[in-house]
Amino acid sequence: MFKSMLFRIGAISLTLLAFEANAAVINGTNYKQYTGGGSVCPDKSKVLVYKRVKYCKAYRANISWSLPTTRTNGTALKASELKGYEVYWTRTKDNAKGTLKINGGTARSTAFDVYTPGTYYFAISALDSKGLKSPLSSMVQTSLK
Repeated sequence: MFKSMLFRIGAISLTLLAFEANAAVINGTNYKQYTGGGSVCPDKSKVLVYKRVKYCKAYRANISWSLPTTRTNGTALKASELKGYEVYWTRTKDNAKGTLKINGGTARSTAFDVYTPGTYYFAISALDSKGLKSPLSSMVQTSLK
């Protein structure tokens, strides 16, 4: 009898590096182009219109990780076998959540841009070329303000 086994990709460490607002600096404040409707930003501040473009204050978390080198069963994992990553996030203020899909197995970082300040939690999972997904990393948190 044939018995299939699912091999998961090994543990991944996730480290938050730095936090900075991104996009345009207007009158000393960092802004990101805003495509939402109305005249109020998600953080309840007024939308700034500059040169006919709408902006809201922006917040950024730079997220980085080390490449996994082993599967959970202990066998070696080559970088060429990695397809990408999924970074999961949630915000405590309103229980908002989402997933950033990162293509490319050699990627080691991504930027997370938001309009809403608050406490955010992040965890990451790796995907291999056969579609197998690793267990989630430990969760990390940061306050974007």
